[in-house]
Amino acid sequence: MIEVIDAGFYSSIQDQGRVGYRHLGVPISGAMDQKAFDLAHQLLGKTSDFSCIECTLIGPILRFHEPCSLVLTGAHMQAWVNESPIQNNISIAILPGDVLKLRRATKGLRTYIKINQAIISPVVLGSTSFYKPLTQDAVLKKGNHIFWIKSEKVINKSNARIRWDDSYLLSNDLAVEKGPEFNTLSIAARQQIFQKDFLINSQNRMGYRISSPFSMDAVPMLSGAVRPGTVQITPSGTLLIAGVDGQVSGGYPRIFQLTEEGLNVLVQKKEGDTISFKSLDTLPQKEL
Repeated sequence: MIEVIDAGFYSSIQDQGRVGYRHLGVPISGAMDQKAFDLAHQLLGKTSDFSCIECTLIGPILRFHEPCSLVLTGAHMQAWVNESPIQNNISIAILPGDVLKLRRATKGLRTYIKINQAIISPVVLGSTSFYKPLTQDAVLKKGNHIFWIKSEKVINKSNARIRWDDSYLLSNDLAVEKGPEFNTLSIAARQQIFQKDFLINSQNRMGYRISSPFSMDAVPMLSGAVRPGTVQITPSGTLLIAGVDGQVSGGYPRIFQLTEEGLNVLVQKKEGDTISFKSLDTLPQKEL
């Protein structure tokens, strides 16, 4: 069992997401950074349980009442077990009474805590992912207890580490494909949008709001399907990029669709960071 001593800024239980319900208006939810989420499972071995704790900006303080192994992936946060510093991408053996302390992110924004046990959390529409009002809570709270299914799995006593490229945490380049309404941009804007840097104004699990100089006349159109990574542009020029908890449809022109790698880069960015769009046509193969 895990006791939440301090919940951090925004910590929630997430898994692979709620697949197959977008036609009912239910977003997919799940882990924002799928690359880090997948790595966590690779480090601890594939299991039938896919739940992790996703931590944003400032992580939680957790006391463990039973032994397990855990790993941190994604953003690099200040992290300790019993005041001893620990690193990302290393399997750590945890004993009863141990305290895991995560504080501010020093590289990236979202960190994943994965243990080698199956977390017990209510399953709603096939997923344990927090998404209020569909689930009772949006985030973990101080005093919460997280239980797991007892198993005979051997606890890893040695810290196993693999080589991993975390350079995407520092990248500002978002790989994109042109969206169905890309040509609603002026000819000049279609060229300039790949040459400029853009400032992130705000972000959360629903999506990102980004400033741009490309104001345009309102485009009469019916609402269209939106999925995580869809980039819409408003008449004022604000860019709206859908997140995993975002709406499933939108009424603004969809000028881009982020690739999976591009979305992983974006969700590790915070307010005040800058990003740029890179067309798949111009990216070297290794960056795709």
